[in-house]
Amino acid sequence: MITFPSSADVIDEDVVCAVRLFVTVTIQTYNRSALLAQTLESLRSLHAPAGVDYEILVVDNNSRDDTQDVIQRYSRLLGPRFRSVLEPRQGLSHARNRAWKEAQGQIVSFLDDDVQVDPEWLGAVAAAFEKYPAAVVGGKSYLIYPGERPSWLPEFYESLLSRLDYGEQVLVNTDRPLFGVNFSVRKEWLERVGGFDTSLGRCGRSLRSGEEFDLLQRIRGQGGIAVYEPGAVVGHLVPAQRVKKWWFVKRLFAAGQDSVILAAKDHTALPSLAGTTIHAIRCCGSILKSIVLADFSTPTLWGKGLVAAHALGTLEGRLRRALTSWS
Repeated sequence: MITFPSSADVIDEDVVCAVRLFVTVTIQTYNRSALLAQTLESLRSLHAPAGVDYEILVVDNNSRDDTQDVIQRYSRLLGPRFRSVLEPRQGLSHARNRAWKEAQGQIVSFLDDDVQVDPEWLGAVAAAFEKYPAAVVGGKSYLIYPGERPSWLPEFYESLLSRLDYGEQVLVNTDRPLFGVNFSVRKEWLERVGGFDTSLGRCGRSLRSGEEFDLLQRIRGQGGIAVYEPGAVVGHLVPAQRVKKWWFVKRLFAAGQDSVILAAKDHTALPSLAGTTIHAIRCCGSILKSIVLADFSTPTLWGKGLVAAHALGTLEGRLRRALTSWS
């Protein structure tokens, strides 16, 4: 285990000068041992610039596959900078909260368990925190498809697969979303805002999300600065089951549910239940109209299906909230 010296320790001044920044690179995982192995393999090529050190922390969120075998193998390959913990409470937000509480670094970098990390990623993250007064640094992520990119998938919807690219210029104090696939936060800010909201985020097979957006909004609300650093690059491996139209429908439905929770947390006025219902009915009616007119063109019908899925998810979330308030 790598221990970053605290102010209470009696330490060598040369060590203090040598290590300016210590980063905890953390990965939360659940039943995806093969993908985790690829991610950890990419971290073997990670380059730490002078003055920057790091540890790698894997949080196993109750995996039932051979995740522990992968962890044991990479414990030997990555050496003393690698460690792991088991988080028994199911859910990505629980696992992420366990990660930052276990972290020894001033910076906690959250990576998904299905990424290929660029060798210079750590240097770019560290440089952004050292150059700017950043509370959060988000990087670029590109997609690695299991085969050819689907011709039916508009680029706009690739963000649902965690593609993020705001260009080659650093954006300081940006109000744009930053994705949890490649998301680094000063630990002091995680402590200040209380970490991730465990009512949000993936849990088991659920496609719910929004936990990093919510965290980012709370940090910004207290004056924290978010930075987009294009040099911090990861590739996101897209599982074959996500290159299916039905997956996008389910993902948009979950996004609609999340939109209600996030609006309530931000104290944003929620649309009326009647208005939400009418919107959902109109979206579904538009699909029926295309079917009646025999307009089965993929972009038209599928696009309407995605809009309807989001509307129905929003309606479900709105109904759930109304029932809670009535009970």
